[in-house]
Amino acid sequence: MSSALPPTQCAVVIQKDKTVALQTIPLDMPGPGQVLIKNAAVAQNPTDWKAIEFGQLAAGRGLGLDFAGRIAALGEDVTNWKIGDRVASSVLPLKADKISQNAYCEYTLAAAKPLLRIPDNITDEEAASIPLAAFTALHGLNLIADIPKRAPLGGRAVLVWGGSSSVGQFAIQLAHIAGYKVIATASPKNHALIKSLGAEVAIDYHDVDVIEQIIAVSGRDGVDYVFDAISEGGSIELAAKTLRKDGPRRLALVLPLDVSNFDPSVDYYFSAPAALFGHDIVFAGIYLARNKAEFELGVDFFENAARWLEEGRLKPNPVTVRPGGLSGVQAGLEFMKAGKVSGTKLVYRVAETPT
Repeated sequence: MSSALPPTQCAVVIQKDKTVALQTIPLDMPGPGQVLIKNAAVAQNPTDWKAIEFGQLAAGRGLGLDFAGRIAALGEDVTNWKIGDRVASSVLPLKADKISQNAYCEYTLAAAKPLLRIPDNITDEEAASIPLAAFTALHGLNLIADIPKRAPLGGRAVLVWGGSSSVGQFAIQLAHIAGYKVIATASPKNHALIKSLGAEVAIDYHDVDVIEQIIAVSGRDGVDYVFDAISEGGSIELAAKTLRKDGPRRLALVLPLDVSNFDPSVDYYFSAPAALFGHDIVFAGIYLARNKAEFELGVDFFENAARWLEEGRLKPNPVTVRPGGLSGVQAGLEFMKAGKVSGTKLVYRVAETPT
């Protein structure tokens, strides 16, 4: 433990009126199997404002999932990291016992596994965009198509609906790395982006014949698998219509929805990154048990991702730095809730937080 660490830190805390504000809290030291990260950048996710709006997180709780920075202190039994290592990961506010176990803090207390080692060619802001979105994409693709295993021979196709979203961008890349033909939907302004990530075909989801276009370019009378990175506004019903009639008919969702009224010939899977962090969790009434195999999948993925990022095979989300550091989170939540974010990840530089 470093003697240079302060006794307190600033952290974002949920208020009674469902806004957030900076507060001073004690600096917690890591226990066995934990590390303390001095955050350089933190990233915003839609679940941040939704967890407050829909009552999953109450007043007095911390907030934020994705962080990137340097290890400032090591807990007992942590031997694979050293102080000063650049790392990124994600934490789960729903499982946090302390405010410091959230991302929107100057220092975040996190498990030593899984952690992503940040290569030199990736900035802290870019690194913060990766963990939650990449894990969400990986978990859903693993459930429906056993990715990261290589695609079978025969030109199998994956549709990523909402390809320019944070999760969609990683779903495109992971399916492409695994050898699948990737078809993705997005607004035309984001077509160049999703093609640069590995989408062979980009289609405007606004087109009235979007389903017919997807089936036509699949080359197999429909796609083999669907990853719906939006899972609202009718996307599930539309995306399901693109699946081959004689295929496995599997579709991954990013929201825990009641699927009883959807096409009964399709198998629906909820992509829950909590599984890759080794937690059991109850989210929106759904119990998700800890699964050792899925936890190891997450650990292995971060090891591979560090190499893929260094080689340029995996790319972080484009990022937009919001002003004010942690003090700017409230305005950023309002900005995202208003639907003003497209094709980019909102991030905050922690050092820019007023003291």
